[in-house]
Amino acid sequence: MDILNFKELDSTSVWARKNLKDLENFKVISADVQTQGHGQFERKWYSTDKNGGNVYISIVLKPKNIEHLNELTRYTSYIGAKTLEQYGVKPKFKFPNDILIEGKKIAGILAESVFIGNEFKGVIVGIGINLNLAAEDIAHIDIPATSLFLETGKNIDKDSFLEKLIENFKKEYDDFLENGLPEDISEDLKIKA
Repeated sequence: MDILNFKELDSTSVWARKNLKDLENFKVISADVQTQGHGQFERKWYSTDKNGGNVYISIVLKPKNIEHLNELTRYTSYIGAKTLEQYGVKPKFKFPNDILIEGKKIAGILAESVFIGNEFKGVIVGIGINLNLAAEDIAHIDIPATSLFLETGKNIDKDSFLEKLIENFKKEYDDFLENGLPEDISEDLKIKA
């Protein structure tokens, strides 16, 4: 697993964008803490490394086939949910970019394409997952939220979780680029808007 880890960054996605030309396909930028991490509509993403840490990563992708790129956020949500399911929870999608458990947000995805002029240079997929946030950390978040720790009562090994997440992402990625979203994204995982 090709991960470049930082103790602290303003944002893994901002760093990846600034350094995109020097980063190879599938490079993962990770931070123990993000000081300016954000989700959709610039919503701030609360970040701490206490209690075993959480997932704050950006995956750099440089696909040749970009036909299905507009579905990348949903694909990543699907993979995130599949990975969370391996820990015994039942996630649901709030498409395009949130993963919820019992109506509480556990993960957010943000994919941003990078162009110079009209030339496509790559896409950066930011992923934030609350692995080990404790109840007092959740209190800092202004929407209903949860963590894998709160849902399972167990500290989650961040490195092991990341390995599963990246492995799951890579396993179906080529098929996704070729054919779009997998057919088996079951309806019962989707939250009707």
